[in-house]
Amino acid sequence: MSNYRRLRQPGGTYFFTQVTYKRIPWLCKEKARLTIRNGINHVMKLYPFTLDAIVLLPDHIHCIWTLPEGDDNYSIRWRLIKTYVSKRYASFLKIPFELTESRIKKQETHLWQKRFWEHLIRNEQDYENHCNYIHYNPVKHG
Repeated sequence: MSNYRRLRQPGGTYFFTQVTYKRIPWLCKEKARLTIRNGINHVMKLYPFTLDAIVLLPDHIHCIWTLPEGDDNYSIRWRLIKTYVSKRYASFLKIPFELTESRIKKQETHLWQKRFWEHLIRNEQDYENHCNYIHYNPVKHG
């Protein structure tokens, strides 16, 4: 089993990238955007955080979150957002997928890649660089 080491800082600000399963481009559909927005708002009520910046591209999301003081658990927030969206949107998409033994065991759907990428924002320049990346990434992807 892989040992994923993630840097955690209570109250930290993080840049994330979450990719769709097999990079299937469904994120920018109107119902998907609404479901993701509702999922984020739902999770914010349970586990507060500040959404500093976000961009949805057809097959991935980039965002910056700031967690409350004393809290470093961004993983539960991502798990709940992905679960919320999957339960409310997967059947609507009707994406064909291979249901492996592993995915059944872990109760995973076919909307998201298992892992996300995170980066702890270190200072104001790092924050500015990642905000600029979020703003210009859609241009890069056309």
